[in-house]
Order: sequence, then C-alpha cells, then structure tokens
Amino acid sequence: MYNDNSYYPKVKELDVQVDDVGPSTDWVKINVRETNDFFEVFALVPWLSLDEVRVQSDPAGRLVITGQPKQLDNFWGVTSFKKVVTLPSRIDQLRTHADLTLHGCLHVHVPFAQQNL
Repeated sequence: MYNDNSYYPKVKELDVQVDDVGPSTDWVKINVRETNDFFEVFALVPWLSLDEVRVQSDPAGRLVITGQPKQLDNFWGVTSFKKVVTLPSRIDQLRTHADLTLHGCLHVHVPFAQQNL
C-alpha cells in the first residue's frame, strides 16, 4: 500500500468561530483547515442542491453560508440556515470559490489576502 503523504500540503486544524444566524442548525457540520496559502472550509449540507446553497465572503475573513431548501416540508427535516464562519485573518474574496458535490459536501477554497509590498 502506498502511504506517502508528501503530495498533500501541510495543514493544521483551526479553532474558528461559527455562528448560527437564526435557529440553530446542528445538522450542518463545518470544519476549517489552514495551509500555507489558503483556508479550506468544508461544510456538510446534505440533501441540498447547488441552487439551494449560497456562499458570500468579505475581505475581513468572514464567510456566510446559507441554505434554502425548495421544499420546506421535506422528509429529512432539512430547514433553512445561515452560518457565519469567522476566519482568523484577512482573505482574498475575489479568488474565493466554492464547489458542492452531489452528496452535499461543500468545499470553499479561501486564499489569504495578498500583502501590499
């Protein structure tokens, strides 16, 4: 079995602030990692499609992740949510981008802000 971890960038787990705006939604799980150049934000938003999830960012290092299911009386109990993720440093919001898999895994790539030299 091949077990060389040199391909993957060095990462460290972070303690970031994640706040619910409105009712608590414990079913949305969020994890954040930091590499040398960017943050990676992972959110589990099962049963939501791409047009039901929105990610916004600001240079101060805040991400706002919202979800609005089209069918509110769904079998799984999925409700609307809004989570604010406060990152520990400034970010480049113009290069921030998000992808959502068919299985409800949201990945947000958040580069650090460029320092003016």
